[in-house]
Parts: sequence; C-alpha cells; structure tokens
Amino acid sequence: MAAQQDVSSTVRDATSAAKRNIDQTADYAVSVIDDVQSVGTELKRAVNKSMKKEPYTTLALAAAAGFILGALWRA
Repeated sequence: MAAQQDVSSTVRDATSAAKRNIDQTADYAVSVIDDVQSVGTELKRAVNKSMKKEPYTTLALAAAAGFILGALWRA
C-alpha cells in the first residue's frame, strides 16, 4: 500500500511539474511572438522610410537580399 502511495505521489508531482513547465513555455512563446511582431512593425516602418528617402538604394538592397535568399534556397 505504501509503495502505491509513493507511486501516486510521484506521478502527481511529475504532473504538476509538467503543467508548470507547459505554462512557462506558453508564456515564453507569447512573449516571443510579441517581440517578433514588434520587430516586424519596426522593420516595416524602416523600409517605408527608406523607400521614401532613397528608393533606388532600397530597391538595390531588396534585389540583393532576394538574390542571397534565392542562392541559399537553391543550395
């Protein structure tokens, strides 16, 4: 009987720890998503500003980035 209680207690503790880890991971994921959205917004703002100020430079950078991504995709 004592062994069964020990096993039950261990399972209960493991379940509680797993739930805590899942909650912490979910909170971290939400934080990361918020950060990525913030970076995306700032990037969009910077690109728009660059397009208005120096459109040909922005176009050249976009073409270079496309070329590099294409080369990486192919490799």
